[in-house]
Amino acid sequence: MSDCLLAFEFSTERGSVALSDGQGTLASIEDHEPGPSARLSMLVDNVLHQSGKQLRDIAGIAYGAGPGAFTGVRLACGMAQGLGLGLGVPLIPVSTLESLLPLVDVPRLVVVQDARMNQLYLAAYERQGHQWQERLPPTLCAPDHLPDLPAASWWAAGSGTALCGQQLSTRWGSHIQGIIPGLAPHAAQIATLAYPRWLAGTGVAAAMAQPVYLRQHVALTLAERGL
Repeated sequence: MSDCLLAFEFSTERGSVALSDGQGTLASIEDHEPGPSARLSMLVDNVLHQSGKQLRDIAGIAYGAGPGAFTGVRLACGMAQGLGLGLGVPLIPVSTLESLLPLVDVPRLVVVQDARMNQLYLAAYERQGHQWQERLPPTLCAPDHLPDLPAASWWAAGSGTALCGQQLSTRWGSHIQGIIPGLAPHAAQIATLAYPRWLAGTGVAAAMAQPVYLRQHVALTLAERGL
């Protein structure tokens, strides 16, 4: 039985594709050029070639469901749907905020991603044994309207920490134990989180897969920009 998962992540400028067998990443590739949609088939082909696998070896498709860049999130979901329908395999959506969790070894993490337009995507997670529990669901907020954190000591990570470190410190104070720099969503982590969900049979049919935007519109009006 085939047991490989193909994963897409395009919620940030650093798009990526990865293939995993549950034991680790078999192959991955990053895409830094604009308009990755024109090259997605090539990226998938390259990952399959690196791993020595073929399309028929793919048992499920994971994707960064968002929140993140509107076009990238839509692209990852659409590509996953197209391949999922063609191959007849389930899809496993994974929050792009959650995708930082495999990269850290801390008990509690608040993920703060730059959402542009002077806003942040934010979620908080707490480790329970080998699992992570969501303590604050993914939300969109302004840096000066951060939600309350559950009473505990937290680490913070994500692109938003570099942009709004002072606001985080002012709002959360001693609740923040430290900031972990340099972490970003990647398809390899999407696959890592998706694999046990696929084994548990919690994937969705390709036709039912949806992106998660959070933001209702993707551009400021003239009034919102003060023009």
